[in-house]
Amino acid sequence: MLNTKEAFLIASLFCFVIFLLLFSVKQDRVHGVRQLLLASVLGMAGNILYAFGREMPVVFAYEVANTVYAAASMAILVSYRQLFGRRCPALLTCGSIALLTAFTAYFHYVVNSFDARTIAVSGFQVGIAGVIALTVLNSRDYQGRSRYPAIYVLCMCALIGGGHLARVVRHALMSDVPQSLLEPSGVNLLFLWANAFALPCLMLGGLLIAHCRIVTSIENAANCDFLTGAWSRRAFHESAPRLLERSRFDRQPLALLLIDLDNLKPTNDTYGHAAGDAALTDFVRLSRTALRPVDFLARIGGDEFALLLPDTDLIAAVSVARRLQAVIADGQSGETLQITLSVGVAVLRADDTLHTLVTRADEALYGAKGAGRNRVMTEAGGRIARLVA
Repeated sequence: MLNTKEAFLIASLFCFVIFLLLFSVKQDRVHGVRQLLLASVLGMAGNILYAFGREMPVVFAYEVANTVYAAASMAILVSYRQLFGRRCPALLTCGSIALLTAFTAYFHYVVNSFDARTIAVSGFQVGIAGVIALTVLNSRDYQGRSRYPAIYVLCMCALIGGGHLARVVRHALMSDVPQSLLEPSGVNLLFLWANAFALPCLMLGGLLIAHCRIVTSIENAANCDFLTGAWSRRAFHESAPRLLERSRFDRQPLALLLIDLDNLKPTNDTYGHAAGDAALTDFVRLSRTALRPVDFLARIGGDEFALLLPDTDLIAAVSVARRLQAVIADGQSGETLQITLSVGVAVLRADDTLHTLVTRADEALYGAKGAGRNRVMTEAGGRIARLVA
């Protein structure tokens, strides 16, 4: 087995590799990456200080090394808190590091006790691992793609916290324990190897979670309409087939509403595109107050929206369309042209594909606009039936 110096130097090299990986991540997309970068730099420095502790002045081997390593651990904790949208007070973080430094200095220069210094340092690391684990457990956004990095982090926290806790117990209760950090005894060497790689392992977990955040951000940008916040045309064509299959599997009805915003072009021509954009965003905002969380509203054209309504038959779908018309009418100000809705309704049939369902809803929408707009119309028995809102 390699000696203690080589273990710390290899761990420092791993911190450098993770630094290079983190440096390639666009920091402006995910909070917490900057703190991981700081942790990797401090981790490199701390491991190097530990590795050459016997060749350096004692203040570097004890107080400086422990402070730098503690600061690296605290930077990782702060990064995890920010990755999951949690705060970490600067006074608490800096105060904890200062208290640990003062504690190690006291038990070095006033009362020289390696056991007390070890208990303080390991206890600090137990606290870091525990808070990181609680941060992950208390966050509800580590499902799906983020689940496996989160499980990895929790396992690492359990191993690191458990190892340091065992070291605390050992130095508190046993007498035949090493009296130097770099003492090459079997158990001490094993612990030092594990401890040396604790920081790189936690930084790797943070990098994995940051990567998930970036991928999710890109997917949301592709699947959401940038102006209104509704689902995009791409998301509609990806999600609609799954909703159709689920409806068939559950043997529940499903309705599609194609909605066209009347008077949007005159609004753009008269008041400018800013007013038209405001009308689109207002439509989505107001519509959400009248829809269920399971309803799927997507912008599929300039002024055209598609609304998929699971577990909704024809009568209920028409009722939803009329409710949307009322909500939009009540929610508008009188400063611009009044936006009304023309709606075409179609209900899923046994032999429908997404194309045929959209075609029938589009025919109904065409009939609603041809009948004077501000209408709800649906196909019935192969013909267009008019339902005036």
